[in-house]
Amino acid sequence: MSWIAWLVLSLVLTAGNASAADTVRPAVGKPLQSAQKLIQARKFKEALGPIAEAEKVGDQTEYERFMVGRMKGTALAGAGDADGAATAFDKVLASKRLSRDERLRVIEGMAGAYFRARNYPKVVQWVRSYEQQGGTQNAVLDLLPQAHYLAGDHAKAAQAMAARVAAIEKAHGTPAESQLELLAASLQKSGDMAGYARALESLVRFYPTDAYWSDVITRTARRPGVSRNLELDAYRLMHATGTLKQVRDYVEAAQLALQAGLPGEAKRYVDEAYDKKIFGSGEAAQTERQARLRTMVEKTAADHRKAISGTDADAAKAASGDPLVKAGLAYVTYGDAPKGIAMMEQGVRKGVKFPDQSRLHLVYAYYLAGEMARARTVAGEVQGSDGAADFARLWRIVLDPR
Repeated sequence: MSWIAWLVLSLVLTAGNASAADTVRPAVGKPLQSAQKLIQARKFKEALGPIAEAEKVGDQTEYERFMVGRMKGTALAGAGDADGAATAFDKVLASKRLSRDERLRVIEGMAGAYFRARNYPKVVQWVRSYEQQGGTQNAVLDLLPQAHYLAGDHAKAAQAMAARVAAIEKAHGTPAESQLELLAASLQKSGDMAGYARALESLVRFYPTDAYWSDVITRTARRPGVSRNLELDAYRLMHATGTLKQVRDYVEAAQLALQAGLPGEAKRYVDEAYDKKIFGSGEAAQTERQARLRTMVEKTAADHRKAISGTDADAAKAASGDPLVKAGLAYVTYGDAPKGIAMMEQGVRKGVKFPDQSRLHLVYAYYLAGEMARARTVAGEVQGSDGAADFARLWRIVLDPR
């Protein structure tokens, strides 16, 4: 039996708010007992026969009508007749004989029955009633956004599920993966791409799979308005989340690091690609290109490592703090984190052209140095609309101690 039928069936086993004066005459009670046995045996359609026999008994009391209606609604719901069950249960609910929990079980059953029947407007109606009655079961409340989604109203589905997720988080709970997936899908289909990106961020926060991380990083990098200065930052996040796996990604990361004047970082990517056998295998032409890239990166890094200390004084004297930030990050990638981070912090205090981008790169430096608490703090300070704040939010998820 489906969970919907079980919800409604539980009502058959109690007599509601009956008093000592509430009795059922044998002419009504005997066919109802037969119907109850058939319902318990999951023979819902067969149960309608004895129920109809009970209905024909004349001069029924209010309590007898209540018991017949309750049994009839149960049988119709189990037989898949949602409209018929709703008609019967409307009368049962109007009788005021059900306890609060019993009323909620009826409403749960009807919402589920209409969902199974794909009558989504009715699902919305019954779930709204469930909310008004104080119902709290996630399985029932989630039917509302699902009904909107399946009816094609993705904006309402997103609104309803966003409210569900917000309520769960407010109560310090964890939204289910299915809830966040529906929220993301609804936002995407409704054209709210900014909201979709935020939903993906929630997915990677609570359910950090490679697929979710790849999607959210790629979409963040491609968002209109993201500065080209931050292209390398996408690959840094991919590396930090374990989603830097393809040959082309390692090649692009290394080349962008070279262009940024960070051959030490480029060497890290190339060395790792060879260590993981991502480079060095495959077609001859491809492995030759990878070997040339390795040679160039190693030579550039060696030359730069020897020359960098000679630029420290010039960086310190510069009117802007940008040279200090750039040189400092280079030192960090070479393994000299204390010196490099001190230079970067000094540069940010001095003033830079793109403060939020520099703070984002300071977050990365702290991460490389293993200073996660400081990285989280600075990540929370990154603002702006050029993409730096978006990447910083993702870093905060990466750095979350949970």
